[in-house]
Amino acid sequence: MADGGRIGTLDPDDMIAAARLATGLQEFGAPDVRAPLQVLVDSLNKEANLTPAGEAGRRAALVRALSNRLRLNAAIERDPDIEHEVIVRPIVVVGLPRSGTTKLQRVLAADPGLQKLPLWRLLEPVSSQPSSRGEVDPRFQRAEAYVAKLREGAPAMYAAHPMYATEADEEVFVMELAFLANINATAYRAPTLHEWLRGQSYESWYIWFKRLLQCVQREDRSAGRPWVLKAPHHMGFLPLLFRYFPDALVCHTHRDPAIAVSSFAALAQAARSANQFTADPRETGRYCLEYSAERVRTYVRDREALGRDAQFVDLAYRDVVSDVAGVAGRIYTAAGLELTRSALDAMHAWEREHAQHKHGRGRYTLEEFGLTRSEVESEFSEYSARFGRYF
Repeated sequence: MADGGRIGTLDPDDMIAAARLATGLQEFGAPDVRAPLQVLVDSLNKEANLTPAGEAGRRAALVRALSNRLRLNAAIERDPDIEHEVIVRPIVVVGLPRSGTTKLQRVLAADPGLQKLPLWRLLEPVSSQPSSRGEVDPRFQRAEAYVAKLREGAPAMYAAHPMYATEADEEVFVMELAFLANINATAYRAPTLHEWLRGQSYESWYIWFKRLLQCVQREDRSAGRPWVLKAPHHMGFLPLLFRYFPDALVCHTHRDPAIAVSSFAALAQAARSANQFTADPRETGRYCLEYSAERVRTYVRDREALGRDAQFVDLAYRDVVSDVAGVAGRIYTAAGLELTRSALDAMHAWEREHAQHKHGRGRYTLEEFGLTRSEVESEFSEYSARFGRYF
C-alpha cells in the first residue's frame, strides 16, 4: 500500500484503449509497450501516493505518450524513407541536472540555423490533423494550455524550470515513447520503477528518439541542418548515443555537484509535493544523489573507454551563465560551424528576454534533504578529480 494509504487506479489497458480510440490506430511497433508500462503503473499506483489531480495528470501524460507512439509508428509505416533521413552532427548538451544545461540548449537554439524540438513538438511530435495555410497549429495551442496549467498547479517547479511552448526542451518527453522515462521516478515516489529502470538497456529509447528526429526533419524538409538537443540522461548511455548519432558533439556543462544535487532535489521535491499527498524531502534527496552519482560514474568510465575526446566540449557553469559569446564560440568551432553575427545577436536577445531567476529564485541546502557536502564529495570524487577545474 502507498505510504499514507491511497492505492492508485492507473490501468494500462484503459490507457492503451484510450490512445487507440483517440488516434484510430492500433500498432505501437516493437518492442511491446505493455511490459514497461505495467512496471511504471504498478509502481505509481502502489508507491507514489498520488493525489487524484496528480493521478489524472499522469494518466493524461501517459495516454499522450501512447498516442505519440502510435502516430509515429504509423508515419514510418506510411513512409519508410523517414528512416533514411540523416541526422547531421547533432549538438548534444549534457550535464548534471541543474548545471546550466537548459540555458545552454535554449540559447543555442535561438540560432535559426539549428534545428530544435520546441515543447509543442515534444508534446505532440506527429500532427494528428494538418493545419490549413496561415492557421495556427493546434498543437501549439495545446502546449500553451499545458504550460499555463503547469505554472498554476506547480509554481515552485515552474520557477525552477520554466517551460514555454515555443522553446526547446529536453528529451525527457521523447523517453516516454519507450516508457523508460526517469522523470516518472524523479517527479514521483516510485522506487520499484527506479530499480527496474537501472537494469534496462535503453536501446529502444534511442531507436525511437532517432526515428522521431527523422520524422520531424522529413516533415520540415530540413535535412543537413544540425540539431541542438539536451538531456542529462545521456550521461549514463554514451555508447548508445554514439551508436545512433556517431558524429554527435557532446557539450558538457560542469557545476559543483553539491550545488547541483541540492538544486535537483529542490526541483524534484517541488514536483512530488505538487502531485502526492506526502513527499519526504530526505527520501527525495537520497534519490537525487544516488541517481546523479550513478550517471556520472558511468559517464566518466564510458568517456575514457570511448576515446572520442574531439567530440566533447567541457564548459563551466559560470561561463554558461556569464559568457554566452565565448561558450557559443567554442561549441561552433568544435562543430565546424560558423557563428554568424545574426546568430549571436539572436542568442543575446534570448538571454535578455530570459533572465536567470525571472520566475523566482529558489533557496535550498543539502541539509534540508538529509545530505551533507562530505558525502556528496565522496560520491563524486572521481568526477571532481577529472573535471573540478570547471566548478
